[in-house]
Order: sequence, then structure tokens, then C-alpha cells
Amino acid sequence: MGIAIGVALVVVCGAFVAAPFFRRDGAAFGEETVAPSRWERQKLDAYAAIKEAEFDYQTAKLSDADFAALREKYAAQAVEAMTALDAARASRARPGKHAAGVNYCPGCGRKAPPQARFCPGCGRALGNT
Repeated sequence: MGIAIGVALVVVCGAFVAAPFFRRDGAAFGEETVAPSRWERQKLDAYAAIKEAEFDYQTAKLSDADFAALREKYAAQAVEAMTALDAARASRARPGKHAAGVNYCPGCGRKAPPQARFCPGCGRALGNT
């Protein structure tokens, strides 16, 4: 009788401990699952790639030229994502309007001064008169 109770107790404890591994949504207890947007994912991926390249450079796995090229590539991706996120936040804050004194390029999403006629990033006409 005592052995059966012991086995049952071990099975119940094992099921309790293993339960998080079998959850379908992949979240741990008490965590909220929020799907990151494309731009947030791109920003986080670029940050991770820069950190990995810096580690490889510090451990002498990358040459100076290779490190500079990788850092420039991933920094450009991170800047693109942050610019798009800023533009999205600004459009959500004031639908149809931008922050006071700031314009955004419809092509690349980069900030431009209010008097600018062309985007400082891509050169596209902004339509300001």
C-alpha cells in the first residue's frame, strides 16, 4: 500500500514539474505572450548580430575589415527598424498628423526638419511648400 502511494506521489510531482514543457502557447506561468512586430524583431536581431560580431572580433575570429563591414551592415538594419518604429509610434500618437515641427519621409520614414523639401536620407521630395 505504501509503495503505491509513493509511486502515485512521484507521478503527480513529475507531471507538475513537466507541465510547462507541454504548454502549447510556449509561455511560462505568469508571462504574457506578445508577438513582436517585424521592426522590433529586426532591431533585436541586428543588436544580437552586432554583439556576436563584437565578441568574435574580441576573440580574434574577425579581422578589422570584416568587423567594420558587419557592424556597418547590422547598424544600418537597426537604424532602419528604429526609424520605422518611431514613425509608427508618431502616427499612432496623432493619426494623420506628425509631431510638431517634424516631418517624416513617406519613402524611408526618416525624420526631416519642417522646412526641408527633400528627405535627408533618401532624397525623395517631401511635398512641403
